[in-house]
Amino acid sequence: MVMNRRWVANETLRAVVAAAMLLASLSGITPNCALADEAVTDSVSVSFSFMSNQLAGNAWYRPGTPPALINGHLDESFGHPELWPELARELKRSHGSFSLCAAEIGHLSSTTGLIPFLRREKIPIAVETPGFTQCIDGAMLGRAELNGERVGGTNNIFASIFGIVHPTDRPDPAGRGWFVTRDEKRLTPDEILFDERIPNLLPVFDPELLAKTKGDWETRKRAARILNGCPTATLPYPQQLSVLMQDYVKYLTVARQRWGDKMPAVSLHWNVNPGWEWRDEAGLDAIHAATPEYFDKPANFWAIVQQRPQYNSVGYLNDLIDVLTRAGFKPRTVFMDVDWTYDIPYITETLKRHKAALKARGVQMGIDVVEASIGDHDALSCVQRSPGQFSLVRRTDAAATSNSLYESTLIEIVHYLKVTGIYERGMQMRVGSWSHRPYETGKEVDEAVPGSLAHTALTIFKML
Repeated sequence: MVMNRRWVANETLRAVVAAAMLLASLSGITPNCALADEAVTDSVSVSFSFMSNQLAGNAWYRPGTPPALINGHLDESFGHPELWPELARELKRSHGSFSLCAAEIGHLSSTTGLIPFLRREKIPIAVETPGFTQCIDGAMLGRAELNGERVGGTNNIFASIFGIVHPTDRPDPAGRGWFVTRDEKRLTPDEILFDERIPNLLPVFDPELLAKTKGDWETRKRAARILNGCPTATLPYPQQLSVLMQDYVKYLTVARQRWGDKMPAVSLHWNVNPGWEWRDEAGLDAIHAATPEYFDKPANFWAIVQQRPQYNSVGYLNDLIDVLTRAGFKPRTVFMDVDWTYDIPYITETLKRHKAALKARGVQMGIDVVEASIGDHDALSCVQRSPGQFSLVRRTDAAATSNSLYESTLIEIVHYLKVTGIYERGMQMRVGSWSHRPYETGKEVDEAVPGSLAHTALTIFKML
């Protein structure tokens, strides 16, 4: 399944999915309100952006019980600007983007609705591509997602992976790629936004086998490694990381060939969750070298996050930025995709380390202000544990609406970022949702309605 975002432990070593889908300065593209294939010029730091969860275009993504598409289509909701005039003004004033999921482009018109409104108002369009969670070479994936080519000459990934088979309600992306509107016009976005690739495609380890297997450390790791079908998973760990990082460069080389001097800005999502510690083979090696008996107890494997965190993911992101920069694709923004529920001290420390590292490299830090791993009647609250010590805790309110609890959760996350000093001016808060919440279609997206995502975004914007 695509768009895996969180990795959570249970007794059988499953990586459980919460949900998923994704500006220091906007630059290099000339606006033309009449055309879908023109983008917005800007060179100002962005502090705020927005992603609606009108995700019906994502035919493959049906979470919940029973499985269901998430809400509706954008032209039916945010294609009516009278429903969100203040949010539009604040996005324009703060130079913030409006994000589209790539699969939704085929349901949008180039002449009426959302796209021409965004172009007219010079609100940048960011497009999230879904394929990077897939075990496909970066160049092949780029040619597929951008140009519609079959992978290996035979695999139509739009049908085999994304569930779009001979559609009648949109152009078929097979042979076209994602970036073609409902009326067959090519769309050039202002920004392309990658889903996570690392650590999604790294192999996992079985802590029981790691503990019980006899032999030296390398023998134990080989027995415990659970391969995922990707050829990279059998390579030495440094090579795994290198190949996965080069896939970004390969994809973007295809993008540059397609868009030339209209090449969009490049941004990416990055996991901030415990899954990094459980998949980071170099981190496991370091722990074993320091304490050879540590992994003799399976429970210690899951306790790495609390007892022996390595935080190597910060260094891996630095390496990726360096790889992209040398290739001429320096990222504009890296959006932290955070697990807000598993271990708050761990994610807080990780975010602080990323903050310093990104600042040193001149790359904007963004934070995805979303939460998909709590139930419809749950919310997160920022609480003060002791003087100067804050945390996010789960609460349940059966009397409140799901939408109001989601709004409350996102507001509390931003409050936590502020009181802990993680948030500072120059960061980009990207308000959105990858889940059913808030449940809203059509005119229900009205920014005047408490609990709507537009209302939530405006509230957060004013907090900043």
